[in-house]
Amino acid sequence: MSERHLRQERLPQIGVDGQTKLARARVAIVGVGATGSHLAAMLGRAGVGRRGESGAPDGLLRLIDRDIVELSNLPRQTLFTQRDVDDVRPKALAAAEALSAIDPELNVEPVVGDLTADRAEELLGNVDLVLDGTDNFPTRLLVNDLCVRDRRPFIYCGAVGLEGQLLVVTPGGPCLRCYVPELPPPGSLPTCETAGVLGSVVAQVTSLVATEAVKLLLGADALRAGEVFVIDGWRGETRHLKLPRDPACPCCGAGEHPYLTEAPAAEATQLCGKDAVQLPASGARVDLDEAAQRLASLGDVHLSRFLLRLDTPERRVLLFADGRVVMGGTRDPAEARSLRARLLGD
Repeated sequence: MSERHLRQERLPQIGVDGQTKLARARVAIVGVGATGSHLAAMLGRAGVGRRGESGAPDGLLRLIDRDIVELSNLPRQTLFTQRDVDDVRPKALAAAEALSAIDPELNVEPVVGDLTADRAEELLGNVDLVLDGTDNFPTRLLVNDLCVRDRRPFIYCGAVGLEGQLLVVTPGGPCLRCYVPELPPPGSLPTCETAGVLGSVVAQVTSLVATEAVKLLLGADALRAGEVFVIDGWRGETRHLKLPRDPACPCCGAGEHPYLTEAPAAEATQLCGKDAVQLPASGARVDLDEAAQRLASLGDVHLSRFLLRLDTPERRVLLFADGRVVMGGTRDPAEARSLRARLLGD
């Protein structure tokens, strides 16, 4: 019996055998911001994705995120510190190192980049469970398509303003497209920028998601399957919205998975709560060392294996190894593209 997880192993619902199952489980968390960092911390501390006695990586916690740690993240995103902000560290890497410091036997795999249709099978095809830590529905519907097609459990999770929601998607049950049939039009839903978000609401909803995740990994029934669970964190109220499986659902009913084959083209996006625009990858890997030499005369350059940061008197520019660019100091995609062309020559 492990001293680290002794209190958990004493639960009759888990025991030593259950703890072994959790250690051998393979889980992907898509997005390691507010909800994703909470989920990573709770599952990692619960012993999900640990190495075996021989040191072999039996289990896995895969953390997928494209962003860096910023100051506005710290009030609600666990695992990150001021030092991560100062060093402009990718969230996936910072979270992975924080979890490894908590439990060195965790097998944590950080993935710094977007989850796209062409990488979905690679990143999600070999796990037992996928957890939603994203802030956008195109990615959620992509994950839903893959998990429904492959009969893999998936838990949708969101927190905006004072409300949190979750939906457990299991094989044969209703899926996310039974709840959100089509991609919501841009600007039609509240975001953290327009509505804000309360950190304690994030903790409330992710605690429920983490419990449902543990139950699924142990083979227990997921009580939330077949309903959307809604939390009003300010009033302390909860609602259970029954979600029957829709026979006409394009995904779990008709077996159509367009987000895997016809994913919308990546677009420039104004980042939530930031005076910055993200420009999609240009299609080729970037030689960051060469770019650092070329840009050194324009300002202060900080280089890591994942990204290059350029600080000029007017703005901060982040250039990722996959070709993505975050252009600070503007909220106009057209201006961001023009600045990228002037600074980077593309």
